[in-house]
Amino acid sequence: MPQIYFMAVITFVISLALWGGLIYLFTGHVKRYFWLLLLGLPLSAVANLVIKPHVVTVVGQAAHVPPGLGLAAPVWFLAFKVLITPLIEEAIKVVPLLLVPAWKIVASRVSALWVGFALGISFGLGEAVFIAYAVAQNAVYDSLPWYAFTGYMNERLLTCFAHGVLTAILVVGLQRGSQYILYGYLAALGLHHFLNAPTVMYQFQWISLELYKFSLLIPFIVLAVIFERMRRAAREPKDDQSGNEIVYWHRHTVE
Repeated sequence: MPQIYFMAVITFVISLALWGGLIYLFTGHVKRYFWLLLLGLPLSAVANLVIKPHVVTVVGQAAHVPPGLGLAAPVWFLAFKVLITPLIEEAIKVVPLLLVPAWKIVASRVSALWVGFALGISFGLGEAVFIAYAVAQNAVYDSLPWYAFTGYMNERLLTCFAHGVLTAILVVGLQRGSQYILYGYLAALGLHHFLNAPTVMYQFQWISLELYKFSLLIPFIVLAVIFERMRRAAREPKDDQSGNEIVYWHRHTVE
C-alpha cells in the first residue's frame, strides 16, 4: 500500500478533531453542525474528476487547443485553467444546502457562519483524501516512507481551514440574500485566488522555492483574521425557556 495513505489517515483524523473541535468549542458545545461534515466529502473528487476536466476539455476543443501542452498552451488558456478551479469549487461546496434539513439550519448569520465553515471543512477533508489518491498513482513516491509526507499533512490542515472560511463567507451571503449572494460568492472567489497565488506563481517559476514557502503563510493569516472578525461579530444562538431561538449580536454585524 502506498505510504501516502497512512499519512492521509493521520491528516484526516487530526483535521477532523482540530476543526470539528473548533466548531464545538466556539459554538458553545453545539452538536447540530457535525453531520454537515459528511456532506462535502465526495465533492472534491466530483469537481476534479468530472466537472473540471469536462469544462477544460470542452473549452480546449472549442478553441482548438491541443491537450497536453502544459505551460506551452496559450496564455489565455492557462489563465482559464487557473480561474476555473475556484469558480467550480466555491459553487459546489454549497450544493449540500439544496437539502432541506441543511438549509433549515441557516436561520441566522451566526448559524450560516458555522454551517458554511462545516461544509468547507468537509470539502477540505474530501480533498485531502483525493490528493492522497492522486499522489498514490505516481510511482515516484512509492519508495517514500509515510513520515516523508509531513508537508502534505501541514498543507491539508491549513487548506481545510481555508475552505471552511471561504464557504462560511458564501453561506453568510446566501443567508442575507439579494446582492449579498453575489458579494459572498465574489469574495470567496477572490480570496480563493489569493490563496492559490503563491502556488501559481511558483508553478510558472515567477518566484523561488524559498519565497514560495514563506508566501504560503500570508493568505492563511488573512483568512484567519477575516474569520475571527466574523466569529466575534455574533454569538451562537441560545434557547430561551419557551424554546424560541434568540440571537445575540455584538455592535458589529457579520460581513
